This record gives sequence, C-alpha cells and structure tokens, in this order.
Amino acid sequence: MSRKFFKVLVILVFLASFTALCCAQSDKPLTLFHTNDTHSSMFPFGPNEEYGGIARMSALIKRLKAKDENVLVFNAGDVFVGTFEFNKYLGYPELKIMQGLYDAMCLGNHEFDLGLDVLVGILSGQLASDTAITLPVLCANINLSGNAALKSFVKSYIIKEIGGVKVGITGVVNTDKQNYSESINKILKDPYQTAGVMAGTLRAMGCEVVICVSHLGKMADVMGLSQVPGIDIIVGGHSHTVLAKPIVANGKIIVQAGEFGKYLGELKVKVKKNGVELSDYKLHPITDRTKSDPTLVPTLGALKKGIEQDPRFGLVYTKQVAEATRDLVSHWQEGSPYRDTAIGNLVADAIKRELGKAGYRVDIALEAQGYTAAKIYKGKIVGNDIIRIIPYGYDPTSGLGFKMDCVLISGAQLLAGLEYSVSLVEYTDDLSMQVSGLTYRYDSRKKAPSRIGEINRVDLISVKVNGQHIDPNGLYWVALSEQLYGFLKSLGLAPFKVIETKLFEYNLVRDYMKRLGHINYISEGRVIDVRYIR
Repeated sequence: MSRKFFKVLVILVFLASFTALCCAQSDKPLTLFHTNDTHSSMFPFGPNEEYGGIARMSALIKRLKAKDENVLVFNAGDVFVGTFEFNKYLGYPELKIMQGLYDAMCLGNHEFDLGLDVLVGILSGQLASDTAITLPVLCANINLSGNAALKSFVKSYIIKEIGGVKVGITGVVNTDKQNYSESINKILKDPYQTAGVMAGTLRAMGCEVVICVSHLGKMADVMGLSQVPGIDIIVGGHSHTVLAKPIVANGKIIVQAGEFGKYLGELKVKVKKNGVELSDYKLHPITDRTKSDPTLVPTLGALKKGIEQDPRFGLVYTKQVAEATRDLVSHWQEGSPYRDTAIGNLVADAIKRELGKAGYRVDIALEAQGYTAAKIYKGKIVGNDIIRIIPYGYDPTSGLGFKMDCVLISGAQLLAGLEYSVSLVEYTDDLSMQVSGLTYRYDSRKKAPSRIGEINRVDLISVKVNGQHIDPNGLYWVALSEQLYGFLKSLGLAPFKVIETKLFEYNLVRDYMKRLGHINYISEGRVIDVRYIR
C-alpha cells in the first residue's frame, strides 16, 4: 500500500466518521410516556383488584423515567369522573399526585362536567382547602377571555427544553355539543384551526418538535388533526382506544393508551433536522404484577377510608352487592349486528323495573350508550363497580349522578329520537340507545336524515313496544335520565308531560342487581343494525 493511498484512506475514514458523528449528534432521542381517560380510577379494579391503580402507575413511571433520558409524560384528558373517588374528592387528590409525575395534561370534556367555577375551585385548591395545582393544564380551543381565574391555570401551550431539543406542546378538546352545557359550548373553538395556529406559533418560536395532546378521539385525530401542518406527534384520548402500535397519518405519529389507567404508553422517537422519526413503541399493562409506589400507600388508604366513612356512600369497596357470572361489556362487538350491550340491557332493565316497583308507569326505558362506561368483571360486584358503569352527572347533596325522569311522548316523537340516535352511528356510538321494553332495527348504510322527524335509517315495521308494533299517534311513558331528557328536548322533542322522580340511577341499578343476586346479562339483539347481518 503506497503512502499516498494510505493518507487518502485515512482522510476518507475520518470524513466518514465525522459524518456519522454529525448525523448521530443530529438524531436526538426523545421518549414520551402517556395515559388518557383515567376517569378517577385511583384504586385497582377488576377481579382481585387486578387492573390499574394510580400507585402502580406512579411506580412504573418513576422507574422508567429513571432509566431513560429526555423524557416527557402526558395525560390526554378525562382525568375526572368515573368512581366514588371523584364523587367524594372531585379530582383534587389525583391531580396532586399527577403533578409530581406528568409534564402536562390536556383538559377532556369531563373536566367541564361540574362547570367552570368548580373547575377553578379544584385547580386553585380552594374546594379542598389546600394549595393550587401546579401541573400544567392545556386547552387551546376554549375562549377564556371572560374568565381570568381559569385562564391563570389553563394554558394554550407550554415549551420544554429537553436534551437540547425545544419542544412545543399544545392541547385541544372535542367540541361535541352533547358533552357540554350550553354555556361551555359557546366558548369552545374549532380544534383543528386552533391547533394549526398553535403549531405555527410554536414553530415561529423555534420549537423543533410540536406535540398536540388531543382529546378529540382516534377518528378525529386520524382524519382531521393529522392534516394540520406543523404537528409532529398526537398524544390522543377521548375514544378510549388501545393502540398497540402508533398510527402514522400524514406524517404525524398518533398514539393512545386505552382507559382507566390500564396501560402506560411509551413512545420513542428520534428528532432529526427534517422532522421526527418513530423508533419504538410499547404499551405497558398496569396489573397486579406492577409494584405500587410505597409513598402513596398511606395517602390512598386515607382517601378510601374517607369515602367508606361518608354516610352518603358507605362500604362501596368492600360490601358485596351481587355476583357477576360472566364479564359484562359496555360496548358492542365490532362487526356484530347486535347494537345492545350487556351493560346497556342491565341498566335499562333496572330503570324500567325499579321505577315500576316505585309506582311509576314505564312503557320503555332508555339510556344513551355514551352514558354507560366501564365493564363489570366476573365475580364479586361492589358499589364502586356500579358507579363505574353509570358514572355521569353529579348531585352535590347525595354525591351521586343522574336522577331519572318519566316523560310522556308520542310514538312519532319516539321514532324521531331513535332516528337521531343512529344518525351518526358510523362515527360514534355515544348517541346510540340502550333500551328496555323496546326493540327495533336500523340500516346504517342508508343516508342519515337532514332534519328531525324524517325517518330513513330506522325500519318502522321493526319498532315494537313490549312486543306490539309502535303507534305513531299513541302515547308512551319513557323513563330516562335527566341529562338524556334535556338532550332530547333540545332536539325539539318536547313531551306532553314530565314527572321528575328524584330517584338516582345508581340506586335503581344497585337495588335491581341486589334483587337479582347473580348477574348474567348478554347482548341479545334488542337493537340491530341490519348492515352487519350476514
């Protein structure tokens, strides 16, 4: 080998090494841990407390953060509402725990359930007679110009310098009208337009990575938010979707980690000069195999004791109400024509039969799919399992949820309501009805009507009330929650008569389950989408 050739070779090796070193230095690692829709599930749940628990989540986050570098941790909203933990403490204790674990959370729609004043009271610590929450709270698409108190806690964006990377983080919440009071609907802004403005602002401020913590749902993230320029990563929530691997849409990396703290998502990316590249992804299950954070055990023990000593609630974690002979699910099976669920049938039957026992005339009981939540696991059922399946609404005196109304409506009004309930079924199951005393079929392939009262998807011949074909001119007593009644009334379906029973849905379902003893409900075809009949 000549001396000249050797020198050239050394130079080439040096240049290759230098280029590789430069490339390595430009590819900066970044790790995101994320949860969503934890819904006040502070304590483990399921058979033998197998799943979840904030102490387990805390221990896992701390352990993984300690062995990694350049880490950010997010919650994509709906921290509130779902258990007696929330009904007693209104979310403050979990936010206090989260502020030592998370870098930011986005507001979900259920953070607004008790109104803006209560949200301010929680974040400020005033309702708990304690210190203010320091966890950064994001929500860019809400106009807080008239609410200085809340504006001091809720931010449109934050910027974090981590591992030499400037990361801009914003958050958006869904604007589905049925999720909010009228006053809150008035101050919500378009999430996609807002996200675009925020992404542009953060890029202009020199952010190399822009993350949108989204409470829009999987479909909205994939179909809508992914088209917003300037965003690199979407940390999702709202649809309770378990994504075993990220979705990459329009160059955006989209992740979501299920519900109730059953999983912790771990996303690893490389920050390059021209964008962000996916490196790895894991969903860590939170189970009884996950060690608990010992520093939280005394706090959580005191919180649970406080709930069970509250005379409004009693032994809701320890006293058995009934026994489930199987798992009862709250969502229909994908691709099945049956659009009733085990939980939906149980709840609707409980409303109809218990109100009947109380002396009210009830021909039909209705509950919206979106107002039922968790599943019931096979085995012992306690009060907290029941509040988990019907967690929504809040009465400050009793600490319970929705009360029930009985309304007298015509068959034509009922048909119009059923038609509306299936008008968006290909996009969301929230509006779908769970029923007792009623059966019907619809076809989601048909065009949804453009106005209330027009019937196109619902098969009129199939609609039966207690086995008899519905009479459009007849009158029927329908039992439903005060929230569902208010929503139907907003559609212009005003009843001929309304009776406020002042009875709580939780108590009706609890008492019905106690009478049954053994719970063995299934999806049985009370509601059928003929599109999926093979």
